Amino acid sequence: MNKKFFYCFILLTSVFLLFQQTKQAKAAGKEMVVSAEAGATSADLQKLLDYNKDGSYDLTVTIPAGTYDLRSELIIYSNTTINADPNAKLNKNHEKGSIITNDLSKDEGGYTTTENVTITGGIWDSVSISRMNKGTESFRFIHASNITIKDATICNVPNGSHLITFAGVKNSLVDNCKLYGYVGTMAKEAIQLDIVHDKTIVPSMQAASIKYDDLACDGIRITNCDIHDYPRAIGSHISIKGVFHKNIKITNNNLHNLREAAIKLYNYQNVEISNNTISNSSVGVLVYTYLSNQSAHYLPALKDTKKEPLPTNYNIVIKNNIFYHILQLKTGASYSWGEAIRTIGVASRPLYGVTIKNNTIADVERYGILMQQSPSCFVTDNTIKSTSNSGIYLINDCNYSEISGNKLVQSGNLKNSPAGGIGLSASSNVSVSNNTISSPAKDGIYLYNNSDTCSITNNTITQAKNNGIALYSECNESSIMNNIIKDYNKFGIYTSKINSIIVTSNEIYGKLGRSQDGIHLTGNNEATSNYALENNYIETTKRYGIFIDSALNCYVGSNTISNTAKNAVYVTDNSDGSGTIYDESEDIDDSEYIEDSEDSEYTEDSEDSTYEYEDIQTEDDMQAL
Repeated sequence: MNKKFFYCFILLTSVFLLFQQTKQAKAAGKEMVVSAEAGATSADLQKLLDYNKDGSYDLTVTIPAGTYDLRSELIIYSNTTINADPNAKLNKNHEKGSIITNDLSKDEGGYTTTENVTITGGIWDSVSISRMNKGTESFRFIHASNITIKDATICNVPNGSHLITFAGVKNSLVDNCKLYGYVGTMAKEAIQLDIVHDKTIVPSMQAASIKYDDLACDGIRITNCDIHDYPRAIGSHISIKGVFHKNIKITNNNLHNLREAAIKLYNYQNVEISNNTISNSSVGVLVYTYLSNQSAHYLPALKDTKKEPLPTNYNIVIKNNIFYHILQLKTGASYSWGEAIRTIGVASRPLYGVTIKNNTIADVERYGILMQQSPSCFVTDNTIKSTSNSGIYLINDCNYSEISGNKLVQSGNLKNSPAGGIGLSASSNVSVSNNTISSPAKDGIYLYNNSDTCSITNNTITQAKNNGIALYSECNESSIMNNIIKDYNKFGIYTSKINSIIVTSNEIYGKLGRSQDGIHLTGNNEATSNYALENNYIETTKRYGIFIDSALNCYVGSNTISNTAKNAVYVTDNSDGSGTIYDESEDIDDSEYIEDSEDSEYTEDSEDSTYEYEDIQTEDDMQAL
């Protein structure tokens, strides 16, 4: 009996151990590694990928060095990794479809149709079809998440094509890839982020299975890539009303030799663009909510789409990038673009909350930084050198913004350029402070077209070819304080047709034989006007220390003025009714003090009184494609 029991125990133990081994073997089988033969066909590669049709394995497909002739689209499934040897050259020899796309046969929308895919290495080349003039993609992922493409070379596509398209993709990465090669003139992105709107916007061989749901991209990171010889490097050219790409990081890339914008972001929110080097493109970074001809690219949402309200803060951060050799785009006989950084909003969709900081910009054929309808923006600590137009220009309601800590050298390096260092047009409540500006072609800092209630403080401006600081066209209720202005050609501080200003505690040093007036104020001759010029230090002028015309209710006091060729303070008879004018300084030298004189030799300079800075129109100078 005991013996039988002993044998029974041994048998049960053996069965249990066998069961455990089988269970462990099944668990280990969740990881599967398969290898292609060198030179395998696309059908052979698809058979290997099909091991994971149901996504039940963690499948790795290894592709060794060799040349592969791909004559059909490869379908990849969830939980799949392709490890291609760096010398594996996979040549696309079919027009329809992409080289690789995810399986959409069971698509239900959202981000989970395909998950956890990695493609590493390989040279994915479409040169064989690059002149067939039919758009395609190399890699296309739709309704997917956790997609990684790294260490790959993807190249040479025909007109109208992208190298990588993410449409409705979340938490995905493109890392250390080389992307280049485009045959054609249609403007497309090497890496496109798209919205799953319809089969025209997001085409696919599997379009019949796709649930089009207006899903945007979220959590995409593009880093360490070299992208060149393409119309655009990264971005989008289509948007849907109430839908936004979010949480995008574009970092540490080298983007060069691009016919249009290196980075083009249309209705993006929560973006970081940092530590990139961008050169030889028509725009370095373009961020916008509007371009002309918007009916072709700003589309109504689908009926069931849950639309979001317009953001009150887009939170776009552009920092620590290097931009150089930014060229204007020539189209026929006309030129457009040419900015290192450009932002564009419109009254119905202002682009709030853009931060541009710590960038280095050099050799730019138009503006260093040009912002339009972009309120509450910050432009800080940038270094800008050799721009053909102004270094920094904010226009059309870039209100409540800050421009500070920037260093500008040679803004306007073309003969007869109208460029200034830092300019505002139709933008109010802007702070311009702690900037260093040298050798601007016209004015160091200028306000134009009703840019009211601005503060210009603690700036240093040297060798302005025209005025150090200038306010044109009824830019009222602003203050100019604690600035240092040296070696200007015309006026240290100039105003035209304004009704109020405070100018105080500035140091103005003219250039012997060149600089005309230290402060030249022309008001609007209205009884309600109000002006205060006090505690300024002015030295060396060819004409007057302070010149005042058409300015009622003007207070001048406690200024120190020396070495002026004519009068220390000169007030024309157009300023009848001005308040008492004081100058408590004893350092007048041989200059005379004249109040309310009629013997002025001065005639208002036609250039200053009529000049208008370039006012960029809302209808932009390039149509989105």
